[in-house]
Amino acid sequence: MRRLLDASMIAFASRGYHATRVNDIVEIAKTSHGTFYLYFSNKEDLLRALIDDARNDASALYGALRAVKGEPESREELRAWIAQFSALWRRYAPLTSAWTDMDAVDVEAAAEVRRLVEALIDALAQRIEAAGPPEGIEPRAAATAVIAMLDRFQALTDATDGQITPEALDTLTTIIHSGVFHPAAP
Repeated sequence: MRRLLDASMIAFASRGYHATRVNDIVEIAKTSHGTFYLYFSNKEDLLRALIDDARNDASALYGALRAVKGEPESREELRAWIAQFSALWRRYAPLTSAWTDMDAVDVEAAAEVRRLVEALIDALAQRIEAAGPPEGIEPRAAATAVIAMLDRFQALTDATDGQITPEALDTLTTIIHSGVFHPAAP
């Protein structure tokens, strides 16, 4: 089953969700159609299994970030969390890029992806709230902005060289830590 899920991500990345056929997936997985249908009734069923995988992997991010303070250790924890987000994003990039098409394919699958993103935003908003946000920072809006920034940064990086360098990771950490968690004195 894992080979089929991994193969589907490769197929979705190269052909897009709609253009990918079960045949493409089984060819990449080097397995048979019978094996595919042993685990999945159709491509939409496989998509739901990928969403379940993403939810399980993302759940580690929900609680991974404790309250962020101004201490250097806290900044390093934030940096590690951003690196985890980046790794998760890269792993599921073909799924997230198919997200916009999902409503036409499977309304419930699209809703599940939205719930996954909402849970991540909620978890981050709780961390921002726990850190005691500065005046003018509404935790949920800030969390949404941070996730959007990380998502788009990863997408643009992926479209160019595909790697987030340590310097880029440091820059993202500084922007988020300074802007949301520990703003500089006015």
